[in-house]
Amino acid sequence: MPSIAQHHAAAPAQVSALRRRWLRACVAAEAIGMTAASSAAVMADRLGSAAALALVVVGGLIEGAALGWFQGGVLAQAFPALSRRLFGVATVAVAGLGWAAASAPAAFADGDTTDTPPLVAIAAMAAVLGVVMGLVLGAAQATTLRGAVAHPWRWIGASAAGWAPTMTVIFLGATAPDASWPVAAIIGTGLLTGVTAGAILGLVTGWFLPSLDGTSASGRLVLHLLAGSRAPGIARTVIGLEVTGRRSGRRMRFPVQYAVNGDRLVVVPGHPDNKTWWRNIGRSATQVGVLRQGAWSPATARLLVHGDSDYLPARLAYLRRWPRRVLPDTQPIIVVTAPGRDEQL
Repeated sequence: MPSIAQHHAAAPAQVSALRRRWLRACVAAEAIGMTAASSAAVMADRLGSAAALALVVVGGLIEGAALGWFQGGVLAQAFPALSRRLFGVATVAVAGLGWAAASAPAAFADGDTTDTPPLVAIAAMAAVLGVVMGLVLGAAQATTLRGAVAHPWRWIGASAAGWAPTMTVIFLGATAPDASWPVAAIIGTGLLTGVTAGAILGLVTGWFLPSLDGTSASGRLVLHLLAGSRAPGIARTVIGLEVTGRRSGRRMRFPVQYAVNGDRLVVVPGHPDNKTWWRNIGRSATQVGVLRQGAWSPATARLLVHGDSDYLPARLAYLRRWPRRVLPDTQPIIVVTAPGRDEQL
């Protein structure tokens, strides 16, 4: 099955479908988890501190199990090499521990709520806890993504970004009910909180999904701006480039800086020893795609190396445009010809 990155390059509609499935998975998981957690909290009020804590942790484990199951299902479909079981185990372990750490103070409190901090303080503390939990959970989940995606560690930042607002909603929803509320209202609030939190989690982290096996989130944002012609300043310095893998057949899209040399664009792969995309471009004309002036268009590209007759003029053109760059004599250079679209460069 093609990966998310392949879907991203080939059919944005399919990527949107995957994101919708991810969103539904997060909403379902948090709805189940928060309903279970609120139900556990109601029952915990009738128990001693230790038993109450144990019950609340069980509620957290249910949330972690739901999250791991639903998220793991979507990821395993997108990345077939992923072990859904390992992903679920990592999610349950971190979610259970996180829930215990967050719930322990409340479980052992004496019930006096007169010193409850203001909502702004609660939201700030929740956001900080969300970042910490997101980093830990993201790291645990990223270990299970190794071998299944090209960039598993990007998930750590994605998780932190998603859990900061999600945890804020969870804490605000959890602190809303008081002892005077009926049980049904408390559980209903938990369900509504879970749906809202899950939607936020799904929307934020869903943006990062294609980055696990393709262009980074920042790179995709630049491509989005270029495609919409929303940032003319960016268009004067950056273009989008689409290259097809020789062996995999996978299309890769990413932004690159460029310079103009006559009717051609000059692109220099940064840190070429650590990049592979430029190796898919041959010494003779190779079909590529270029994103310029708000639209993708077909183009041809050619790899130049030191000693080629066109190498020095292309290198000088690039250095004139980007004088602070240092280019060694062995630097590979790509020249791109985009027929009919060079008049406004």
